[in-house]
Amino acid sequence: DRAEGLWRGIQGTALVLVVGFFLFSLRGILNPFYLFWLLVALLYPFRGREGYSLLLGSATVLLLLWILDSTGSVLAPFVLAFVLAYILDPVVDRLSAHPRISRSLAIVLILGPVLLGGGTLVVFGVPVLATQLSDLIESVPALVDRLEGWARALSPETLGIDVPFVDEEALLAQVQAVDGQAVMEFLEARRDEIGSRAWSAVLGLGRGLGTLLTVLGYVVLTPVLMFYLLRDYDRIIERIGDLVPAQHRDDAEDFFGEYDRLLSQYLRGQVSVAAIVGAITWLGLLILGFPYSFLLGVTVAVLGVVPYLGLALSLIPAIVIALVSGNVAWSLGKLAIVFGVAQGLEGTVISPRIVGESVGLHPVWIVLALSLGGFLFGFVGLLIGVPLAVGVKLAVVRLLDRYKRTDFYRRGPELTA
Repeated sequence: DRAEGLWRGIQGTALVLVVGFFLFSLRGILNPFYLFWLLVALLYPFRGREGYSLLLGSATVLLLLWILDSTGSVLAPFVLAFVLAYILDPVVDRLSAHPRISRSLAIVLILGPVLLGGGTLVVFGVPVLATQLSDLIESVPALVDRLEGWARALSPETLGIDVPFVDEEALLAQVQAVDGQAVMEFLEARRDEIGSRAWSAVLGLGRGLGTLLTVLGYVVLTPVLMFYLLRDYDRIIERIGDLVPAQHRDDAEDFFGEYDRLLSQYLRGQVSVAAIVGAITWLGLLILGFPYSFLLGVTVAVLGVVPYLGLALSLIPAIVIALVSGNVAWSLGKLAIVFGVAQGLEGTVISPRIVGESVGLHPVWIVLALSLGGFLFGFVGLLIGVPLAVGVKLAVVRLLDRYKRTDFYRRGPELTA
């Protein structure tokens, strides 16, 4: 029996090597899509056995990740349209409930202002944002010179402070040795490259015709897809629900009901709050004459999608800009007034009315989801990062609840002498 088992092991190893060499020779034409269907065909005779669903489900997830990585720029308008349709669907439902307003008319009435506002922001806001960013880069030497002056003035006092693991003399020498003009020349030489790479990273643009098609996809295809998705949104969700087996339908409805609650609180709540607080910050800084007000407003809106942590991160560039300004104390005072009012309104009026209770997602969880999604799949990853994180969180919570109901958890492992 032992010899027979050894011989079967040798046969299996030889078969794996032969198949591996064969697939390696065909690596130019094979891709995960073909391998997935090959795996499905190989597993089909074993359907219903233990581990079959796990293997097939894991292969499906890997295939979807490969598709996202390979076709992210093509799928981006579709994913963006679906996310926006998910956000706007409750508004369409409420408006179309009026007896004289059809669902199609409600969609047009909502998409019109949304598209007009978005187009206005792109046409007028992007040039202002680019100009203010360019001006900020040019002010880098002034900031460096000011830091050098502070370093020289404070060096006798700071050298008397013992900071653990920090060489104060070496740190001050490094600050004083920074050449502000060299920093500006470095940024100037790479400003166009940084801008083009940022644009490509956000939209997933290619080159030549691919760039044109991608831009047209965002400008033309996304609104059209939004219209049809919003028109048939309830029907699409119902059809997807019908695909769930009857014996698992109650569990699926419970899971996705909680999923929708958490995700809608974030997408329809936190994102809206971040946009409103960003607009308030921009208007407040603009009224008080603070430089780069639009740039800071956009920064607050973008970073505000992360609760609590976004405020701390958005204060960093604001304080840097205040340090560059002529009257530092007055500039810091303006920041304190505007950020204090904006955060006060957010905490007492805006968030309670829009978000309600807690979003249900820890800020670190949101940062991790956005970072991993953007790093792995670019713009599409940013769109699906939080929805996937919500699903993973709910799955983990339910698995932990199931684990805590097991006899192993309640009684603990039996110890043998």
